[in-house]
Amino acid sequence: MASPKTVTIPESFNYIGIFLTFRCPYHCSYCINQYGSGIHLDYPEISGTDWVNFFRRLPVNDIPVTLQGGEPGLHPNFFSIVRDTLEFHAVDILTNLAFDLDRFIGEIDPARINRPAPYAPVRVSYHPEQFSLPVITKKILRLMNAGFRIGLYGVTHPDQLILMEEAEKTCKTLGIDFRLKPFLGRHHGELHGRYTHPDACDGKPPRACECATSELLAAPDGSIHRCHTFCYRHLQPIASIYDPQIALTDDFIPCNLFGQCNPCDIKVKNNRFQQFGHVATRIQNIHPL
Repeated sequence: MASPKTVTIPESFNYIGIFLTFRCPYHCSYCINQYGSGIHLDYPEISGTDWVNFFRRLPVNDIPVTLQGGEPGLHPNFFSIVRDTLEFHAVDILTNLAFDLDRFIGEIDPARINRPAPYAPVRVSYHPEQFSLPVITKKILRLMNAGFRIGLYGVTHPDQLILMEEAEKTCKTLGIDFRLKPFLGRHHGELHGRYTHPDACDGKPPRACECATSELLAAPDGSIHRCHTFCYRHLQPIASIYDPQIALTDDFIPCNLFGQCNPCDIKVKNNRFQQFGHVATRIQNIHPL
């Protein structure tokens, strides 16, 4: 019998995504958190102590705790969450660097957060709608000079392809690891991205299906969700970080929201080993409600 302090995660799981907050200083027109209808991101935010206590219960393996948002740096306990968790678990951060860089450099040991992975543990998003390339590269170089592994990621939005080409050239000159992520969603009516089930995010009336996840996704209030769609819509969670015993599953379970899926759940992507072909949610037995 598992210890009541243990969180059981199937071996097939590839990702632990922790949404510390959905607050963000920016308002990108293509924000994937806002994809589709019925979005409700107004969650209460729990303390850093509660998050760290939960992370202590996770199995020790090669899956890092990925802190994200919104902008995770806006959580009032962001620095202590990173610092304390690094004492016993690997941490990745998805960020726009909208936090106090001096404090980050002063409180976080780069030797602890840096690790031999095929990607940087601190991954910064570049959004030309919201800030210029010189602004974000200046911040990145400052952290790199302090010893941190940083990567800058752009999105292949159809309206920003020239800007991304320029960013790639500039970052190569500066010695910054720049990578592109595919734009997901619709632009002028055309669906962009590579998906296992493109009709899963067509926005048409929902259909029934069975789906199986490979990710632990936790909202700012500590609720654990089966997929991004349920998390972003504030729908019924499958567990809470406060549950005395948590046993997640990769079994297929019924769902009545096929057609309303978030693209993140069904896109074909790299796994944590940077091997292409992974998908977060497997889907089968699609049929009308």
